[in-house]
Amino acid sequence: MPEYKNHGPGHGGVSQISRVDWAGEEERSQPSFDGDWAYELIDKALDLFCLCYDGRIIYLNNAGAEMLAVPSAHKAIGKSFTDFIHPQFRETAERALEALSTNGEMLALKFQRVDGAGHDVEIMISPFPGSGDKAVSIYGRDIAHRNQAEEELLNSHGRLERRIEKWEQALVRERELRRRAEDQVNHSQTVIENLSQAVVAVGADYKIAAVNRAFTEMTGYTTEDAVDRPPHFHISSPEGRDIHNRMWEGLKKEGYWEGEFWNLRKDGGKYAERLSITAFTDVNGKVQYYTCVISDITRHKEDEERIHFHANYDSLTGLPNRSLFLDRVEQMVANTPRTLRKLGLMFVSLDGFKLVNETLGYDYGDLLLKQTTGRLINCVRKGDTVARLGGDEFSIIMPNLSSAENATSLAQRILDTVAKEFRLGGHPVAVTASIGIAICPDDGVERTDLLKNAASALASAKEIGGANYQFSTADFNDEMKERLVLKTGLNKALENNDFILHYQPKLDLRSGRITGVEALMRWKSPDLGWVPPGKFIPVMEETGMIIEVGEWALRVACRQYNAWLEEGLEPIRIAVNLSARQLREEGFAAGIERLLAETGVPPSGLEVEITESMLMKDMEQSVVTLARLNEIGIHVAMDDFGTGYSSLSYLKKFPIDTIKIDRSFVADIATDPDDVEIIKTIITMGRTLNRRVIAEGVETEEQLNILREFNCDEIQGYFFCRPMDAKKVSAFIQAKTAGSE
Repeated sequence: MPEYKNHGPGHGGVSQISRVDWAGEEERSQPSFDGDWAYELIDKALDLFCLCYDGRIIYLNNAGAEMLAVPSAHKAIGKSFTDFIHPQFRETAERALEALSTNGEMLALKFQRVDGAGHDVEIMISPFPGSGDKAVSIYGRDIAHRNQAEEELLNSHGRLERRIEKWEQALVRERELRRRAEDQVNHSQTVIENLSQAVVAVGADYKIAAVNRAFTEMTGYTTEDAVDRPPHFHISSPEGRDIHNRMWEGLKKEGYWEGEFWNLRKDGGKYAERLSITAFTDVNGKVQYYTCVISDITRHKEDEERIHFHANYDSLTGLPNRSLFLDRVEQMVANTPRTLRKLGLMFVSLDGFKLVNETLGYDYGDLLLKQTTGRLINCVRKGDTVARLGGDEFSIIMPNLSSAENATSLAQRILDTVAKEFRLGGHPVAVTASIGIAICPDDGVERTDLLKNAASALASAKEIGGANYQFSTADFNDEMKERLVLKTGLNKALENNDFILHYQPKLDLRSGRITGVEALMRWKSPDLGWVPPGKFIPVMEETGMIIEVGEWALRVACRQYNAWLEEGLEPIRIAVNLSARQLREEGFAAGIERLLAETGVPPSGLEVEITESMLMKDMEQSVVTLARLNEIGIHVAMDDFGTGYSSLSYLKKFPIDTIKIDRSFVADIATDPDDVEIIKTIITMGRTLNRRVIAEGVETEEQLNILREFNCDEIQGYFFCRPMDAKKVSAFIQAKTAGSE
């Protein structure tokens, strides 16, 4: 048996090994971990490392001394290793020691600590290279916490999070795997090669000096791929450059850096890693080498993400659940006073959901909820939050509202969208929605108040039959009363000739010629005075009056076409806006054909304007109606282009002659680069598809010049001409014509 002794270098009793010469020890050809830094890794390792000769301990690291509860490592020197094995496992350990190996497998047993306590561990026994048949190295790790964590994992979801936290703390401590030892390079090589963490030694020239087996298994890069090359493994992830910069900042400032991130293996597969890098310097502070310890934490990251998802998101729809929804409401309520804007909170419930479950089954009910989720997401703005609170109830958080009225347009859009027919496994299903709305700060500045008021408003919507939205405030109750007054006045407006058409000309940017006018409806009520179209037209849509009033507008426009001809004006096309209800009416196209025949107006004298969203109300019927109008020879313009679906497929599917760019893009064209690109794209697309492009809302010369530069066909807006009655338009056209001669 060789001589052995244990002595400390005077820094905390750290065990060191005197050199032992065993005959027959072979030189290793693989990259070696030369230098004092390798022994520092062994003594700072969190796992036990022990050398035994003839069954007795000749070396024990600090972690092993702590695991066996001996006061210091040298107290264990000379003792039989099996003295520290619990009697229940002693015979198994003795057999493994006699065999000099556990065949590369971890042997689970229990230590009998000096303090009498049992301790669950796993050990691996390996014959020590070049030492004959008496010396072995023993690697051991503490599994008491792991066993407890695994048992707790089966008990509750909450304990799983704590187990992950403990495991992460254990990973952080692995950075302490650095401490000096004196000798035995082959000993350190064996330990490092058996570590489950990847270890990389990097020289001062920033080239890799050595890697262990765990590195090649973890990353897929072989020793030949890595040694004598810069360590590229930490920048192979998408965010690698940022990680690289932060790493160098930490090394320069602290001499140490640690971080977690998703990385890429050599084959492109993703894995999560914790990387710890330490710079070792000489007495003058000059870097001699770096050591890197890499842990694969993919499973833990995936567990964290899975736990986070289930804790915050609905498993059926993928939407935020009640917990995350309440948290976001709390945050947005707190931020609202600083923004000087309003916050909207909307509760949405499906009318008829229970009937779907009872008649088709819960699987179809789940399918309905999923399809509803998609429709709601398509309705909201960027920055809004759609959440599922449970059952058939959804909620929408609407931050940064300029006014409470903004919520009404979203509510109506949701009502219209949900009311469209669903197809559930081949079954046509019709449901509607009821909506309750609360506004912060109007309905409260606390989360509890807003939730209560939104729920109360939803209950009101349900009570009056569903398929509607209700606000919780008295102000909006007054607004509903105002809508009732509007409905009453509109019922008499057509009979009393209170409606009038104003016309806004369109200008061709190339010729400077007036190409047509758009007919715009106005209402002067005897009781209310001039009522804005934004107030009375939605009411007409809701009541169905829009069909009758729309027919009136078409007839008046045709008569005005003839009147201008009689005045000696050149023929100009009159555009009339259509509603979704008109487009869905059977026989609508035939009715226009009869009107043209009756008034003698050629089809080229009339144009109809529709919006993108209208086409989605009833696509099949819209295609049929617009195709018939196109056959007659009536021009079709798509209004408000860019604010809805803006799909090329619509331009190809529908017979669209003209695209009208919405005024919201034109308004900021001189200051917003995004709007510039959008308008340029629309104009280019229109020219490619042989459609004319009109820009609405042109109010400044700068806007006009930009549109002319982009080769826009026509403009319409206050810079050129405001909407006027027929007589003023006639005078304007005559003056414009005379001025151009």
